[in-house]
Amino acid sequence: MSDQFATAFRSKFIDHIAETNQPGRHRRALLGTATALALVLGGTVAAAAAGLFTLPGGTEVTPVATTRSGTFTGTDTLELGPAPETATGVAMSLTCLTPGSFEFDDGASVTCTTTDDSSHPATYVLPLSAVNGGVTITTSEDAAWTLTAGYVTEETTDWAINDSGQSYGVINANGTPDLIAVIATNGQQGYVHRSDLEDADGTTASKGFTSPEDGLRWQEHNAGAVHIIPVYESDGTTRIGDFEVHGP
Repeated sequence: MSDQFATAFRSKFIDHIAETNQPGRHRRALLGTATALALVLGGTVAAAAAGLFTLPGGTEVTPVATTRSGTFTGTDTLELGPAPETATGVAMSLTCLTPGSFEFDDGASVTCTTTDDSSHPATYVLPLSAVNGGVTITTSEDAAWTLTAGYVTEETTDWAINDSGQSYGVINANGTPDLIAVIATNGQQGYVHRSDLEDADGTTASKGFTSPEDGLRWQEHNAGAVHIIPVYESDGTTRIGDFEVHGP
């Protein structure tokens, strides 16, 4: 197999592993920029101002306009008015008042299966390119919902560095830090070593594959397996829990 094919195959396999290890495949989700999208506090979008609640490498979201709220039934639009020049997106908090599927302007969606979901609003930052003076939620005619939204700016923060020189934080467009933020099975927020995660999710193994059959054998061998890796504080040595990675 040529070097070019080998490189392409490894890349595709890694992509496949990433897709099959999304939240729901891991025991607890990796923490990413979604953790810093927007917080609903007192009926307004308080988007991690002054760095609060933003993990290193996460997206810091800053409001640049007054937020607006509304309650609707069926497909409707919350008008926001013209976007400020500095805006890069719209931070939103959607609360389901009835079960249903609710789709945002960019095609992303959230599904609520019970009215209990109303106590867990879905937060999301919509790209400015998908907004035309307002936010439209597409849903069935009998589905009720409440939306709070406002224009914001987003900025990717730097990873932090611990005393051992290791970077730590969340995966972002710049790559992957040495220590990756996760939620452990005991509910504590901590970090896993990138090498441990890559060993568990197949990334390390894929670097040695020379044919598609190697990848299939790895998948078959690890099907249904649960790999437990340690979770540490940001120093990378103080263990505080475990993180589970489920096989393909």
